[in-house]
Amino acid sequence: MEQIETTGAAEMELIGHANPPLPELSPGPQGERFAAVFVPGTFDDGNCTIDCVIYSGAVIPRVDYWTGEPYDLVLSLNAGAARLDRLNRGAPVCDNHNTLDSVLNQLGVVERAWIENGVAKATLRISQREELASLRADIKAGIIRNVSMGVWIHARKDTTPKGDTRKQFTAVDWEATEISFTLVPADSGAVTMSAASQAPQNEVVDVSAISVAETTARATSPEETEQMATTVVNPGEQARVENAAVPVVDTEALRAEGVQAERARVTEIHRIAEPFRAKVGEQFVTALIDAGTNVADARSKLLEKLAAHTDAQPPTFGHFGGITRDAGDTIRENMTAALLHRHDPKRYPLKDDAGREFMGFSLLELGRICLNAKGNPMIGAPRDEVAFSALTTSDFPNILANVANKTLREGYQAAPRTFTDFCRQVSATDFKPVNRVQLSDLPALQPLNESGEYHRTAPVDSKQTYALATFGEVVAITRKTVINDDLGALTRIPFQLGVAAATLESNTVWAVITGNQVMGEDNLALFIAAHNNLLTGANSALGVPALAAARAAMRQMKGPKGTPLNLTPSFLIVPTALETAALQLIAPINLVATTDPTKVIPEWVRTLTPVIEPRLDAASLTGWYLAARPGLIDTIEFCYLEGQDGVYIETRQGFDVDGYEIKARLDFAAAAIDYRGLQQNAGK
Repeated sequence: MEQIETTGAAEMELIGHANPPLPELSPGPQGERFAAVFVPGTFDDGNCTIDCVIYSGAVIPRVDYWTGEPYDLVLSLNAGAARLDRLNRGAPVCDNHNTLDSVLNQLGVVERAWIENGVAKATLRISQREELASLRADIKAGIIRNVSMGVWIHARKDTTPKGDTRKQFTAVDWEATEISFTLVPADSGAVTMSAASQAPQNEVVDVSAISVAETTARATSPEETEQMATTVVNPGEQARVENAAVPVVDTEALRAEGVQAERARVTEIHRIAEPFRAKVGEQFVTALIDAGTNVADARSKLLEKLAAHTDAQPPTFGHFGGITRDAGDTIRENMTAALLHRHDPKRYPLKDDAGREFMGFSLLELGRICLNAKGNPMIGAPRDEVAFSALTTSDFPNILANVANKTLREGYQAAPRTFTDFCRQVSATDFKPVNRVQLSDLPALQPLNESGEYHRTAPVDSKQTYALATFGEVVAITRKTVINDDLGALTRIPFQLGVAAATLESNTVWAVITGNQVMGEDNLALFIAAHNNLLTGANSALGVPALAAARAAMRQMKGPKGTPLNLTPSFLIVPTALETAALQLIAPINLVATTDPTKVIPEWVRTLTPVIEPRLDAASLTGWYLAARPGLIDTIEFCYLEGQDGVYIETRQGFDVDGYEIKARLDFAAAAIDYRGLQQNAGK
């Protein structure tokens, strides 16, 4: 049984920019040699099109980067093996597979692709952009002729010849994605099918596979086995020249030379990338190798990657090897530290003197320093022009945004939110209505019957529904702020935005309680006598008797199916008007021994956690609440959009204002899920 290996996620092969490269003729999958034959010159001046061979059947040496083991790869040209749809839909023609940096690297498109006489061919149309005139001339003259294609391998089979130690795989399902002009293709038969009209008649312009058996059959002597049939084409006529001599090429020596050069390239790229592998990532290094990037270009791309993604760490001094961070990162970090220290020296002390060199500088002076670092010093320019340029053409906006972001987050975290202990935090993946399942009435485990069958149950749908809402505000950092050196506008306003976001959350949660939300389970209010969680009258005043009555009512709660829940309160929630009375109960100041049972404070009362909330005063100065822990039963939950807990910050270049804009956004909602873990006492 033939084994076909599917790669799962298709692996990318650059057929022509492979590892290691094959600079000249190579044996084919069955021991063939590739001979040169003449083909018609196909460069069309009017349409700028040219035909080429994109794969001639060559064996492509590769290296498995997971194991380091070398192997050979062959692309099957049998019916159904090659997916050429992408090429025939106008795939790009690129410069040396350089498809990632810029669309300007695209030199043209593929007009069509097909398989003919055991080779894969394509017609390429070259762009008529003026800057590509010299490229078109070199292609027409046959100077630039080597091509290569990028290929996704979807499935392959092991075709290693019996007795060989080096593995060989044949791609039985592969897809071509792009075609590139390249300097040294792995498949030396992948060339343009064209020559200038002035070219000598014996110029090699195409490579086709001719089997050893076929060559031997038509040869009459050992010397003739080194000769191939060659076709000469001149404009307007064709002539047949038989037995044209083909130069003898030491393919093994060329293969060894290519393998050695490729191994040296891969080793050197790994060496220069090793100190920074954790920062740039293994995939980035592998992509450099697979793309055939030379060592010099790899070093440049590595530096660019480090400049864009270096971790923000303080610079180190002394003797060290390699580059640890970009100088621009250091300046941005130190300026941010200096401004934060100026805003609040105690909260933001200067660590390791980072930022001390920028102490005492105004916002405008810091902006001028940033412009100077970008090569635009603007010496003698008006203050207004300096401020505008600093906010639009330098790193200065990012520095100001960092300061504003930190102070906004500081304000958000500093604002008191008293609900977080007795409510549960959840998240939603989108803004669709959230439907909660009732978890308060899961029955006890049932005994198995004689057949061993398990009893089946399901949680009850509470029918409680809510949805996230979005809130937000935008703060602008304008050139006026910079000119006036208004650090307060840069720090205090974002701080207050953070406080506002936290306040909004508190208002939303406490409105559920003070507004007595209607429950979806029975369409009744959250606190109502029918729920057995509302105590009114003289016996509800805050004290041990009322606490005992509320505790007993919570213990007697039953689930929708009648299951006793036996809940106990953990939180005593009171308005500020009852704060002292609550603390006297939970942490009495005078623990005087007494035999009067009405004055003894039970131990369970002292275990209650007090929650003091001024928003309750507006609803009632005497009302108070008990709440069970949210881990025991659903009570009130508050919800954020998934991955964006709390206030979320975005920045952008100002459009309506001359400056930078900071947007604070909050996706938030809250709702009561179950009334059974909550008790309200009117206190009168």
